[in-house]
Amino acid sequence: MTANTPSAVLHGPGLTDVRGMVLAHDAFRRVLRPVPALIREVPDGYLARVRLLADHLELVLNMLTHHHEGEDELLWPTLLARVPDELAPLVHLMESQHEGVHGMLEEVGTRLPRWRKDPTRPAGARLADRVEHLVVLLDEHMQAEEQHVLPIATRTVTQAEWDALGERGVKGIPLSKGPLIFGIFMEVGDPEVVADELAKAPAPVRLLLRLTARRAWRRYRTRLFGA
Repeated sequence: MTANTPSAVLHGPGLTDVRGMVLAHDAFRRVLRPVPALIREVPDGYLARVRLLADHLELVLNMLTHHHEGEDELLWPTLLARVPDELAPLVHLMESQHEGVHGMLEEVGTRLPRWRKDPTRPAGARLADRVEHLVVLLDEHMQAEEQHVLPIATRTVTQAEWDALGERGVKGIPLSKGPLIFGIFMEVGDPEVVADELAKAPAPVRLLLRLTARRAWRRYRTRLFGA
């Protein structure tokens, strides 16, 4: 849970539990913030390292795109229909931030295959600059959501509607990456929130994640970030 969003604001008697959104945000922060520095460190022609970082970044970009599409499809229309006056001051901010993030996602997505084909320090530096800009824009947007939007959602959206948003998000995770992603949740998340998210999965999936998630993320983290 981020310092700017007390748990009590997002969870309590009579409130919809929206803390899963903060969990997702913190996971994005964890896996994206170190990437610009990692890209800049890659020597010319180190193809295996380029491939690892490029695959990682591509996974994060796809999940971010899916995450924001879910908000646009399921969250914003519901909030605008129910509390238009309360939400009005935030609409322009959220729309402009989404446009900025989407534009930077597209730019990073365009530069990424160029770095794969031209794995040099100059190409990596250009990509890293754009990823760094994405990190800034994304963090500003996520903080604004956590501070202003989620406290409204917790008393406006039903738990069933919120869970539907979460289920849509889960569908954006490639099946083979499930243990890895949940391992990230386990590292960054409030254990109570992580347990609640795990409880939503079918029993066989819960068992699989309990057995494999931490190890999958630990191994991947070591390869990506180092010991």
